[in-house]
Amino acid sequence: MNAATRLTPPAVFLSLVTPVHNGEAFIEANLRHIVRILEQLGRPFEVIVVSDGATDSSAELARGLHDKRVIVLDYPENQGKGLAIARGLEAARGRLVGWLDSDLDVDPHVIVDAALMFDHAPIDAAVGSKRHPDSRVDYPLVRRVYSWGFQMLVRLLFRINVRDTQVGAKLFRRELIDTVEPLLLVKRYAFDLEVLAVGAEFGFDRIEEVPIELRYRFSGTGINWAAVRHMFQDTLAIAYRIHIRHWYVRRFAARQRQRMDEFARPEVQPDAHEQGGFDRAVVAPPES
Repeated sequence: MNAATRLTPPAVFLSLVTPVHNGEAFIEANLRHIVRILEQLGRPFEVIVVSDGATDSSAELARGLHDKRVIVLDYPENQGKGLAIARGLEAARGRLVGWLDSDLDVDPHVIVDAALMFDHAPIDAAVGSKRHPDSRVDYPLVRRVYSWGFQMLVRLLFRINVRDTQVGAKLFRRELIDTVEPLLLVKRYAFDLEVLAVGAEFGFDRIEEVPIELRYRFSGTGINWAAVRHMFQDTLAIAYRIHIRHWYVRRFAARQRQRMDEFARPEVQPDAHEQGGFDRAVVAPPES
């Protein structure tokens, strides 16, 4: 989100990003379902579909809905779910901004429930959680054990008071996303964790968990151990940048200094004759 956007009142109440990669078998029906559910809010919303290097007709089918509330972004190379969400966040115009996996393993009603929580409590984020006592989930024991172990690691390394960081259904105050999104580095495996961990470092730590209905579509119970390894590596890298290098805070400060320097720097204008006899300087706007 650029500086001009941050100074402009939100155009819609809620922006929901939904990434997709080769989802032509389900994307049209799922988008129609998401739109129907969000209409229950009775407030303006937008659904931002990001086609992450799809080689099928996912983007074309999404555009074929001809719904002005559905915005479609696409690019040719598959770069990971995290980057796809980040691209969508850059385009988001809502007061609340979040994402939901387009395959709808998680029922989209969770987004409506999360949005309503912001009306009743001063929170920074509402995240879907498999461990909420009211959640309805059914997935293999081996994945439950892996998920539990990962969350123990998260609680050890980060100041995040939630029991589940990885469900692909989250909603945030716009201010959190405006602060965090330009600083993000993770493109694939630990994107959700990076958003929550970096947000907490900047004081956006009022996070509530929302119950979900989860319907995993597994072809088996095996675990992709390469993905597990990458997830572990990304998690340790985030912790290193936060606790050892203080990279996110330093990067934020550097961006602020650059923005203020550019704002204060007068641009050289044509000579006084071309300016009607006045020697004027125009202040450069902040970076976009």
